Amino acid sequence: MYASILVAFSLVLSPAPGVCRSAPPQPAQAERVLLPPASRGVPTPPAAKRERLAASASVAIDTAAAGEEGQLMNPRIQARVVDAMRAFNITEGKDAGLPKVAIKVSELGGDAIGWSYTIDVRHGSDQAISGGSLRGECVDCIEKELVEKVGTDARLALQQLRVYIDEYNAKVDADNKQAESSATTTTGDAAATPGGPTVDAGPGGEAAMHPLCKAGIGLMAAGVVGIGVGIGLALVPDRQIDPNIGYELRSTTLPGYVTLGIGGAAALAGVALFVVGHRKARASQTALVPSFGAGMVGLQWSGRF
Repeated sequence: MYASILVAFSLVLSPAPGVCRSAPPQPAQAERVLLPPASRGVPTPPAAKRERLAASASVAIDTAAAGEEGQLMNPRIQARVVDAMRAFNITEGKDAGLPKVAIKVSELGGDAIGWSYTIDVRHGSDQAISGGSLRGECVDCIEKELVEKVGTDARLALQQLRVYIDEYNAKVDADNKQAESSATTTTGDAAATPGGPTVDAGPGGEAAMHPLCKAGIGLMAAGVVGIGVGIGLALVPDRQIDPNIGYELRSTTLPGYVTLGIGGAAALAGVALFVVGHRKARASQTALVPSFGAGMVGLQWSGRF
């Protein structure tokens, strides 16, 4: 009987590997599909930052169709436009990517005396910016009056250019900030979950044991110890305390039976908890059940491999 108890006790304290543990999830078979880098968990490189627009513009004045006075008024109109640009903190530049202020002056022709002019402020296209296109005439006027009129209208167009530059740079800053934030988030997600969801695993890569199984093993261990102690107490013969005062005997039979009952109840409760936890464990492949026989109490473990 003591041998049966020791065998059962060793089974409780040393459960076979894989009992009441969740099996690691097996990857599903799928067709091989070529995915973009972001879908494969590879962070895509951040988009190149857009450049802000410098507060500068090029100036092109065409007075070829303005008659004999055209060559004289060209530098004067140029000077008036550059002064108007300074008023809005815009400098004159020569780069092709800068906004362009194009002014053309032509004679009215026919019997009319005077000039007509166009002012167009463009950036990156043939279409003028919002509010950057003006048309005007100077009828029966002299060269000085034309220069002043063109300078006044150019000031209005340059005011719209200042608004355009500020709005353009604000949009560039917002886009760059959003792109930087998106790149940081994508890189963080790829680093946090490179292979998808994970399973809480114990030593050796095994999944953690179910809590009910742990509690069941503890109760079974305590129950087996109680059963062993109870059987030992029940089988100990009665002892005489003091022969000089009579034949009073001390018996451990009753405490042994009580301890045996408590241990048996604890063992059964542990078995029940273990079975419930075992059923709750995912991908269960084994079973542990109590085994009772003549003169022995133990646990039987069976599995499918």
